[in-house]
Amino acid sequence: MKKIIFFTFLVIFLLVFQLANSSKTDEEIIQLKLLKMGYPSSGYIICNETVYYKDGSKSELSKPPKMYKIGGVEAYYLAQNYIDKEYSKTLEPKGLMIRVEPKSIEESEKYWKFKFYFGDTGTTGRFMGYITVNREKGYVDMEGLF
Repeated sequence: MKKIIFFTFLVIFLLVFQLANSSKTDEEIIQLKLLKMGYPSSGYIICNETVYYKDGSKSELSKPPKMYKIGGVEAYYLAQNYIDKEYSKTLEPKGLMIRVEPKSIEESEKYWKFKFYFGDTGTTGRFMGYITVNREKGYVDMEGLF
């Protein structure tokens, strides 16, 4: 009987430990995507006269040099703050929400791009379009049904 209780406790402990370690924050998710996009895990790298930094910001070594100072994580927070400021106050009383998906981060030369979802509070929502963040100035824009 003691062996059954011990192994049951062990299995439950291992499951809880695995679940606790498998949940990642939005920032960790974006950092993993940046690594897949070729950004360094620490410091910076230089490739084709462009300096790429860990946070997703970059500098072009041209004349005059261009600095795209908004990184991927900062772009996510800017997009999230824009949604909260512009839409949350009117949607929350109606039981609705807009959610920015950190896993969907994409980049172009001048913009960070995220998918956003709209739906009832507590659900994952439905894909409604993209939210873009200017890499140079931090301006946020939505492209979709809104």
